[in-house]
Amino acid sequence: MKFGKGSTIGVFSPSWVITNEAPEASARAEGYILSQGFSVKRGKLWGRADAYRSGTPQERADEFNTLLHDPEVDILMASVGGQVTNGMLPYIDYGYYKTHPKPVIGMSDVTALLLAIYAKTGVPVYYGSNFVTSYARLSPYRDIALKSLCDVLNFEDSHEYVFPEYYSDDVIEWTEELSEKKQIPNEIVTVSGGKVKGRLIGGNLYTMGNIWGTPFMPEIRRGDILFIEDTEEWACGVECRLGQLKISGVFDLIGGLIIGKCRQFEHYGTEKKYYEFIYDYLERPGFPVLAECDLSHCAPMLTIPIGISAELDADAQRIRLLR
Repeated sequence: MKFGKGSTIGVFSPSWVITNEAPEASARAEGYILSQGFSVKRGKLWGRADAYRSGTPQERADEFNTLLHDPEVDILMASVGGQVTNGMLPYIDYGYYKTHPKPVIGMSDVTALLLAIYAKTGVPVYYGSNFVTSYARLSPYRDIALKSLCDVLNFEDSHEYVFPEYYSDDVIEWTEELSEKKQIPNEIVTVSGGKVKGRLIGGNLYTMGNIWGTPFMPEIRRGDILFIEDTEEWACGVECRLGQLKISGVFDLIGGLIIGKCRQFEHYGTEKKYYEFIYDYLERPGFPVLAECDLSHCAPMLTIPIGISAELDADAQRIRLLR
């Protein structure tokens, strides 16, 4: 089934309570999606708050499972991330998902759920738009994000990314009136040249550490193309997560690395940009590395699959998905 006008997006809240704390932004996102010809089905935790979270781990998993079982729902999309998505992982209906898969989309802390689904079922999932934080934005950012989602979900033989001309790295207070005037000229960076094909795997670097070494983290295979991104992170935290992957042998296995933009990276005296810090910490690896890609907390957010093959050409600054 093609995803497009007439499709229904089921919105679940795996962590933070954005639909409760920012109802106007949530309504703006919903109104935009409806105006584009899609339908929206709110999960049962929409508008709910249990202090810092939308519900208990079991309640959050039940919301997801209910939308998964709902025949009217075509794809499942997180309202937003947060910090506690990993708590719901034991309660997801992986058995049903494996036989009745639907695209699952989200980013940031939703990395934990995406990687868990892929680890348990082998079905590809999608690191991309969170419902509110992508579609409550102003155009053209939300338009580019929605087009990317549709293109990636619907491509047949191959799909080559077209990076936007400019982006915004604003940290938005969603409870306040939205004003997005920032337009930073986009510049994708070839950190290390080369060309490689492999399976895409990755997500938010910080969140990956929250499931590392558990049955919910997929095994990194030789030749994989790893993609990572962070937001509002500082050098010490990035080194900690990189060290975790390095001593686990990840960087001895992968064939290529894609680094997303890092909004408000605190170099903490190193005087390095996020991707420079990573590259230098890895002691200038010989595999292809492409950085400053629009697969991150900056706007617009392009969608990238987990578990699908791709070709990374760092010299040509090209990422192409393959069937």
